[in-house]
Amino acid sequence: MESFFSNIVFMKSSELLRLLEKDGWFSVSQKGSHLKMKHATKGGTIIFPNHGSKEVGKGLERKIKKDAGIAK
Repeated sequence: MESFFSNIVFMKSSELLRLLEKDGWFSVSQKGSHLKMKHATKGGTIIFPNHGSKEVGKGLERKIKKDAGIAK
């Protein structure tokens, strides 16, 4: 029997960062591996855990996209 999680595709941290940057988000500061990001026209701040090629959990991916105003 196949695991439920075997069909889920996780996004890498670097892919999610690229998606944010493509949408206009930019890094304002960094503390350790966490980036503080802002957008020129959208309000708010996003704290992004930049862990390179490590996969981001689905819940965190969903929250970051929601906070950034990115659909998908």
